[in-house]
Amino acid sequence: MILDRHGLRIELPRGWSGRIYAREGGIATLHAGSFPLVLGDKSTFGQKSTGAMPVEGAFLALTEYLTGQGLEPGSGLFADHRIPRPLDPARLSKHCLAHPKPGQAGLQHFFTTSGRPFCLYAVLAGGGPDRRHHLAALNHVLRSLRITARAVRP
Repeated sequence: MILDRHGLRIELPRGWSGRIYAREGGIATLHAGSFPLVLGDKSTFGQKSTGAMPVEGAFLALTEYLTGQGLEPGSGLFADHRIPRPLDPARLSKHCLAHPKPGQAGLQHFFTTSGRPFCLYAVLAGGGPDRRHHLAALNHVLRSLRITARAVRP
């Protein structure tokens, strides 16, 4: 399945679910998971979906931030200009979870690309070979991610 909205494009493998939607100010958020996402979960980091995540699974949120009031693309927290591909398994930690749940580990990475500031948030559940399998699947999904610049409005 290909999701393509609001300047975000990603290809999800069979068995994955996802959505892209606009939040306040027209900024984009993408949620994707190796399991059925909770309908209506439009929280920034997919709290309801990660709360319902099976014992082994993967979840990805890509959230754009509204610029202004001190937040400038390409500076401060958003100075990095790369999407972290592949994800480094050493960065996964229970301390990086927005909504901690036993058996889950996550990571957050802030960056700017195409002039747009984002946070990539990933959550993996399970352990051992299953976690490695889901990390490989998540890295495969991330390789398909494309972000384009916002259209300039007259």
